[in-house]
Amino acid sequence: MLQHDMASMMRMLPQFCRAVVSERKHMSWADMRDMVLHTVLACLEMCMMAAAVPLYLLLPGVMFMTWMCACAVVVMGMCWMLNGQEQMHRCTSAGLAESRMGQEMEDERWMFMGGMGMSSRHCHQTTLPTLSNLFHRPITCVCMLTYGLPFDMVLMLLQRCSIPIPSQARKNLYAQMRSALLNDAITRCVILCHNHGSVVVSHVVSQLCADLPSDKLSKLEVYTFGSAACEFMLPLGENNMELEQLHEPKTAETVVANGQQKQQPPRGIHVEHFAITGDPFAQMGVLHSVRQNMEGRYCGGVFVIPSPAVTAPISQCAGMTMSDYLTAMFPAQISMMSSSSSSTTTTTLIPHSVMDSIMLIDRDIGEKREIAAMTNYYAAASSHSAKGGKKRLSWTGLAATAGSQQRNGVGAGMLGLEMVRRGCKNCSGHKGRDVSWLVRYAAGAAGMGMGMGMGMMGQGGFEDREAVNGFAGMR
Repeated sequence: MLQHDMASMMRMLPQFCRAVVSERKHMSWADMRDMVLHTVLACLEMCMMAAAVPLYLLLPGVMFMTWMCACAVVVMGMCWMLNGQEQMHRCTSAGLAESRMGQEMEDERWMFMGGMGMSSRHCHQTTLPTLSNLFHRPITCVCMLTYGLPFDMVLMLLQRCSIPIPSQARKNLYAQMRSALLNDAITRCVILCHNHGSVVVSHVVSQLCADLPSDKLSKLEVYTFGSAACEFMLPLGENNMELEQLHEPKTAETVVANGQQKQQPPRGIHVEHFAITGDPFAQMGVLHSVRQNMEGRYCGGVFVIPSPAVTAPISQCAGMTMSDYLTAMFPAQISMMSSSSSSTTTTTLIPHSVMDSIMLIDRDIGEKREIAAMTNYYAAASSHSAKGGKKRLSWTGLAATAGSQQRNGVGAGMLGLEMVRRGCKNCSGHKGRDVSWLVRYAAGAAGMGMGMGMGMMGQGGFEDREAVNGFAGMR
């Protein structure tokens, strides 16, 4: 995986630069300042890494240490300018009515974890207000500290290899999520994360799964955009729990049946991944993990958005930024917010939302991932048995026993396989907005149906309570 990550990062740099250049026409002076700081800092760090070994061999120890200290001071100063003083921000939508600020909003906690290339100022002043106005919820942003693009790449590489690297952003996110999940007054905890932030969220969710009971975790919903995480694991859950319906939003409220109120059954963590095919972070993360790494676990529904479908006027490159994802998924709302913030009124053709597209479900990848997981379990179990070393079930044999009720690892895998099959069947022929829960939170989502758009390939999209692998919906 390390070799694949390094190769992906090398291919990522040209596209990352093109994305930054394409954004320059729409940048404010403050954004231009941040871009210049990022560029200078990246060049300085690359020069430092290239010159460190030769200078260490040629210069006396005192002079080399002086040079290192001077470079460190410059880097720390520039990082301080990009990171700012506060690492957490909270934004309340300006369009929220007073009546909606009551119990309906008090029982929800929304958080956003920014990604690579997003300064604290840009996240606080641009991305966070956009998300808050789009979903009409107060949102708390946990900013990731940047140490320059080269060092950030190295940090993400180490985190993807599951090397425990403490960070203040991870501690802040864990504290916020744990507090929300343990609060009985909170019925929903929603996490939004972008590229590198998805790696941190994946680690925090794994830690919370080990620390909190399942009834508390059932409040959690995670939505990733261009996830760079190599895995996304969730607890297995109970085998006797019934499969959930696709088109029923999760709620902790009571429902009325036969004139009596009854509490809805507990539901697990809901996860959705959105990935643009041209996003290099998604290519090395969620797309590679779901399509090629059959041995890993990537729980949740994966919605793949083809690059030609990204017709966002703010970016001519295949989507990399958070604004590219939001514009592709919610073009009407983003256009409305842009026009309301602009002093001039212009008439523009609003592109169709990719969430109005009919999803194409690839059942084969989903089944292969579940069968591969069962095969790995059987191989591990056989290696600990004196007589099991020569036994091996074929994929066909495993798939043929999908209806069995075995109470072991393979039996749990059979349940996952059955969930994949039922999920594929239920999602087939539906639009993305009929399956995704995130679309329902967007302001005015009910009036957004405007046709099929440019096309979307759904790699999942069903409730993944039983920790089923994300399954692909390719051609």
